[in-house]
Parts: sequence; structure tokens; C-alpha cells
Amino acid sequence: MIVAILVGILALSGGLLYQARRQRLFAQALTDDMIRQIEERGHVELDEPLDLQEIQEEEERFWEEAPWEEPEEF
Repeated sequence: MIVAILVGILALSGGLLYQARRQRLFAQALTDDMIRQIEERGHVELDEPLDLQEIQEEEERFWEEAPWEEPEEF
């Protein structure tokens, strides 16, 4: 009985911590400038535009460094 109560408390506290972290990461308030940008452009850029060259270089570096095994033929 005590173990069940402790597991319940642990699950509840884990759920609360998860919810708080999720709100902190995903809750970003819209400012007036963001709303104006949506009205003008139809979208809002939260960060700097993506650098496609940097993304391509990082992807190539990832595939070169990762020890990939050849697929088995059946």
C-alpha cells in the first residue's frame, strides 16, 4: 500500500515537472510586432532565417562521422 502511494506521488511529480518544462519551452507570447509581421507577410519568423549552406555542411559532417553499418542482404 505504501509503495503504491509512493509510486503515485512520483508519477504525479514527474507529470508536473514535464508539464512545467513543456510550457517553458513552447509558451512564447505573441508581441505586437509579431502580429504585424503576420499581417504583412502571412507568417512570423521567430529566429533568424535558416542558413541552408550551414545545414548542408552539418548534414554532410554527420553522415561522414557516423559509423554506419552496411545493410544486410536477405
